[in-house]
Amino acid sequence: MKTDRRLIALRLLLGLYILLSFVLAALNQGTDEEIARKVAPWWHFSENELKTALILVCGFLTLSIRKQKGRISMRRANLIFLFLAALGIHILIPLVTGNPEIYFFAMPLPWTTLPLQAGIEHSSFFRSHQYTLGLDGIAWAITFFWVYSAFIAVGTLLFGRRLHCSHLCLFNGFAAEVFDPVIPLVGKRKQPSAKTLRQLEWVRYLFLAIALFFTIFWLGPAKYLSPQNASVMRNLELIWYLGANLILAMGFWVASQPRRYCHLCPLGTLLALLARLGNMRISTTKATCIGCKACDKVCPAAIPIMASALQGNPVISDRCVGCGHCIDACPQKTLGYETSFLTWISKRFP
Repeated sequence: MKTDRRLIALRLLLGLYILLSFVLAALNQGTDEEIARKVAPWWHFSENELKTALILVCGFLTLSIRKQKGRISMRRANLIFLFLAALGIHILIPLVTGNPEIYFFAMPLPWTTLPLQAGIEHSSFFRSHQYTLGLDGIAWAITFFWVYSAFIAVGTLLFGRRLHCSHLCLFNGFAAEVFDPVIPLVGKRKQPSAKTLRQLEWVRYLFLAIALFFTIFWLGPAKYLSPQNASVMRNLELIWYLGANLILAMGFWVASQPRRYCHLCPLGTLLALLARLGNMRISTTKATCIGCKACDKVCPAAIPIMASALQGNPVISDRCVGCGHCIDACPQKTLGYETSFLTWISKRFP
């Protein structure tokens, strides 16, 4: 009965968060400036204080549920880092800087181009923030964006996608971890077929191409266009952001898997390429695989881990987000998460 109550609470909180995000995002981003100004404080509350509270409360509920089924060491680490990231990006930095939208600057390229738009004086984003933040505030936020992006890039090379996708991602990564037991809200969770995975592979590179197109536009041509023409591109990107990213991701939470959007995320695709350079992999030789399929069952990216583990081969996949669920699930403790840097550290400091 206790577990049922926790699951009910998680479902209600996830449903509330999705509803608020849909309504407030639509009002804040898709209406005239006067309505947007009135909605902005509620939007900021939803994206900052509420999200941080949800990570803390729902993370605790999820850990208590999953603890009954086995180890939770990797999952616990994910939730601790996600809470610390939310505490910094959504609470402490806004409090110090007076910028409640600093989270826009904590989403590296190519996922969003708002930090690039902030540097163009005739963009709508710059005009709407110059009076609330001032020129110094905008300049500081842009500096923060480039430093944070560099941190993510270097960190991914050293630690793999686990650094961002499972520890710092406050868009889809946090929801995939804190609401994991109740996603999807409707129906049962199913692993995608091989055909679906192939289709998603094509779509992910289409998403990356679209995101790079907007990135290139705001890095170059946008500076030389009239405010009206730049505004047209901004509106197109807004449709892209709301439709193909926000609504799609939350649609997956309702009717698919928590990490399904990670298959398509433009930033995730780029970080997967960086992680490959850093030799990110799941090692399979720490103990003997018994072929129980526990790892395959819990993998949110539908990676066939057991087949490699039976042969003692490392698992290398661009879909791996480093969540570590397979490592927690393995009864033999066969699996481990590694990169070239982590391997070097373990040898140097055994």
